[in-house]
Amino acid sequence: MKNNKPRQDPGTEQAIQQVLQAERDAERAIRDCEGEARQIIHDAQSRAQAINSRADERITNVEMRHGHKLDQVIRTIEREGADELRHDAGQHYDADRLQAVIEALAKELSQAEETAAKK
Repeated sequence: MKNNKPRQDPGTEQAIQQVLQAERDAERAIRDCEGEARQIIHDAQSRAQAINSRADERITNVEMRHGHKLDQVIRTIEREGADELRHDAGQHYDADRLQAVIEALAKELSQAEETAAKK
């Protein structure tokens, strides 16, 4: 019986094996690069999350500091405004003028009642 396989010379067989080995090496190198790329992406995402967390903390701290400062300023303005209002009210309070306003209001209300009663 004859073998139907064509005979290859040893140089051709060695060249084929070298090509197949090179393909396996290239596939392994690609897998290694993909793994390295995944690790780089993971590390970058971790760093981004850490930066984001620190930024959130800083924003919260700034908001709290400014919120407290704003509250202090508002209380100061309110206190000063109340003091000025008391001061102004004390300066502008005139018993005679107040009595005149009360009498004018009473007269106006009385006239309104009389007009309503006539209708």
